[in-house]
Amino acid sequence: MKKIAITLLTSLFCCVLHAQDIYVYSSTGTAEVQKGSEWSRLKKRDVLSSNDVIRIGQNSSLTLLDKKGEKMYSIPQSSAKTLSVLIDELKGKQQNVTSQFFNHAMKSMFNGGADRISHEAAGCTYRGDIVENDIAKSLFAKMNGTSLKGATNQKTDYAISFELVEREGNRDIQNEAKIGGQAIFRVKNSGDKPMYVNVLDMDSNGDTYVCLPMDDAQTMAHLLIPAESTIDLIDFPIEFTEPAGQERMVLIATEEPYDLRIVNKYLKDNRVKQASTYPVGLYVKNLSVSK
Repeated sequence: MKKIAITLLTSLFCCVLHAQDIYVYSSTGTAEVQKGSEWSRLKKRDVLSSNDVIRIGQNSSLTLLDKKGEKMYSIPQSSAKTLSVLIDELKGKQQNVTSQFFNHAMKSMFNGGADRISHEAAGCTYRGDIVENDIAKSLFAKMNGTSLKGATNQKTDYAISFELVEREGNRDIQNEAKIGGQAIFRVKNSGDKPMYVNVLDMDSNGDTYVCLPMDDAQTMAHLLIPAESTIDLIDFPIEFTEPAGQERMVLIATEEPYDLRIVNKYLKDNRVKQASTYPVGLYVKNLSVSK
């Protein structure tokens, strides 16, 4: 079981009001801070204070690390508000993290200004592959041992879904896509907890591919979807390629970060022998890809 780094305080607002070490960990879409009469784009490692005025664009999100409180905040689209108000609005919706994860995330962010983190610093796999194994077991149980072919939206443990949107034109892709076309994932999290997501694609030959990249530090901050939000993953477009035929895309969501490449390996090797009740969100989209 997870060991929670720090329990919720009686008044989160009071805690934030005195926080000094709040850093930008990830920004998806547009997130800005007001400096005088100007607005500046927030970027990773920027330091914020509780009185800073922040605004977050449509289908965008901002993930912060509170160094003193060892907390992670995942904030969705918002009009201009002070940081203290934005965090106060997250009561019951923020991301609880372990001390191990938090220390790993901080080290990865400040390891010489790079996004990479060495094995010596904290270990690329800071918690092994137990989570991935549990996810694979749960998926096999939900899909009746038939891999992605047995995945259905009714088997989900979380209210999570996605749409495919044309990269140019912003139009929804319904049932058919053209080879050479590009799209982005528009992910909707209707639940009250932030969710880490990735998408596994099965092509007409039965081959499976991980659609979204894993960061080197394996924290998935770039794939964290805030509670009750819709996020466009604009930095990670996909392109439809050969072979033509039917494709099946399965979004997988959990409350803690995971590496879908490892999950996919377990599924491919069929090494999962027991079922698991590990909670996993599923959303399936079938697509015809043509020339």
